[in-house]
Amino acid sequence: MSGGRGGPALQRIRARWVGHPGTDWAIASLLTSLHFLAVRLSGAGDVLGWPGNGQRLGIYTTTATVVAITGSFVTAAVAQYASGSGRRMRILRTSEALGSQFRRNWVSILSATLAISGICLLASILDTTGRDHGGVHWAVELALLLGIARSYRVLYLFRAVITAGDADLGEMP
Repeated sequence: MSGGRGGPALQRIRARWVGHPGTDWAIASLLTSLHFLAVRLSGAGDVLGWPGNGQRLGIYTTTATVVAITGSFVTAAVAQYASGSGRRMRILRTSEALGSQFRRNWVSILSATLAISGICLLASILDTTGRDHGGVHWAVELALLLGIARSYRVLYLFRAVITAGDADLGEMP
């Protein structure tokens, strides 16, 4: 279910990444920390720190809204996954390795949508000045990067479910 894209090394990295949803948090934390350090050392590049309070609040609430809507699409995909009755869908759900991997991924994506929306809504409450002196926007940057990583995970799962479902339909009498 790797999609067959990229060379063998890329496929191994993708397979490890898919099996460990917690790596998304590590990647997002590392990138946010590196960006924070670069901004502190250079004094430039603080993209979410540049806008005024009103624009930052717009970014926070828009992000929370988009992530919540995306969460509803993910819920629909989980329903499709759970209702599939073909041979391949049964294998996806009942295989010890694949089934637990899929469940971990779906739960990680749904929990991330809650975390990202919560962080953004909390930031809209805490960011009350013209400049974000408290650094709340760094938590939002972490949430945005987590959302990007989880978006790729959603695409991987959608592709796997659609591929299995389509193949199962091709075998029906």
